[in-house]
Amino acid sequence: MTLILLVISQLSGAQALVRTPVEEVVAVVDRTPLLRSDIDLAELVVLVERPAGATDADYRSALLEARIQLEVQFRDLEASGVLYRLELDVPGARRSVMAAAGDIDSLMEALAAAGLGDADIDELALRVCASNAYTEQRLRPRVSVTLQEIETAYRSLAVELESQGESAPPLTSVQDQLHQLIAERKLNEEIERWVTRAFDEREVTRFVR
Repeated sequence: MTLILLVISQLSGAQALVRTPVEEVVAVVDRTPLLRSDIDLAELVVLVERPAGATDADYRSALLEARIQLEVQFRDLEASGVLYRLELDVPGARRSVMAAAGDIDSLMEALAAAGLGDADIDELALRVCASNAYTEQRLRPRVSVTLQEIETAYRSLAVELESQGESAPPLTSVQDQLHQLIAERKLNEEIERWVTRAFDEREVTRFVR
């Protein structure tokens, strides 16, 4: 009888172990799983700003997409070998990631409550750092702005201001600002092309939206 009770007890224990929830996989990039805790971390450090009026579900969905994109970019850089030729300042990226969350003490308490720690922050910081480094060291140097593009932008600005009953300032007074705006637009286009190609070459599976 004692033996039977022992076997039943062991079986019950095994069933309890089986029923213990394991961290939920919310997406997979190639063979790399993204866990619900990765999205929790993204929310705690405000990886992307919460749009005004967004529901909790909408915001979690935006965080998931941002985290997937970051992983796709990182895996693309890793697979191409470019990752190992970039100048990376991971400690600096870590400071920026944590600063975006506001109060550091409150952040660390929230991380501990969510079962997250320094290693999780470091992994996220590495990915943010790699993406930013590639953007600044490889994509930005490809961007050039011609005088003709500045003049075209100036004419568009002049027409817009005149339609509002205002006079356009001299080109010389806004040339630097127009140069910067055009350069940033072109850089965003370079980033978009990179992300599109990287997604085309990676297998992404989402288990939640």
